[in-house]
Amino acid sequence: MRRHDESQAQSIVAEFNAFLDEITTTPHASQRRLVLGELRGVVASKYGFVVALRQTKRTFFASTPVIESAAASFRSAWAMTGNASARVVILALVERTRDGNLRIIDLALQLCSSSFVPCDSSYEVEMANRLVAERRRFIKPMRLEAGDVMLPDFQLTDTRQPTAIEIYGMQGNEQYLARKKEKQALYARDAKPCVEWIPPADLASVRLPRPLT
Repeated sequence: MRRHDESQAQSIVAEFNAFLDEITTTPHASQRRLVLGELRGVVASKYGFVVALRQTKRTFFASTPVIESAAASFRSAWAMTGNASARVVILALVERTRDGNLRIIDLALQLCSSSFVPCDSSYEVEMANRLVAERRRFIKPMRLEAGDVMLPDFQLTDTRQPTAIEIYGMQGNEQYLARKKEKQALYARDAKPCVEWIPPADLASVRLPRPLT
């Protein structure tokens, strides 16, 4: 589904409705479509759950096993559903029931910041929102490139040398803490600048290097 644009709201809704109307079920075949949109909320109903997407009033239904599986598989995104500081993107496989209802039979979720920067945790959402609010230039590395040994949570690109941002939000996990020490040693060895945020310390206490003017 296209991103919201007030000037094109009617055409976006019409386009989406036409797409959904093409999902049909007959005694001989059942068509399925992938729907990509922003999740607004999930509410329990008599027969399972009602899934609501932003920008549309169309209703989608999902069974309890489908919702429970999504909540377990995408815990960070699920926990932030309905939080005004974040956005949750949903990819849903949809079919039509014999009664004409739209039913989600499988789904995936992606947690994002308020400006749709992909995030892995609520802490990353906070940091991404701060970087955008402060008009910083940054990237969110999604995969290791040739020669990379680490994948920072974010990287400032408006400093003299690219500055990594690492968020160490997990406590009490020995494997995670060992990896944290390893990454800190690698940054020190290679003399690469890195800003750390270690919750529960307040994000406002984290000092970012000044951007180049």
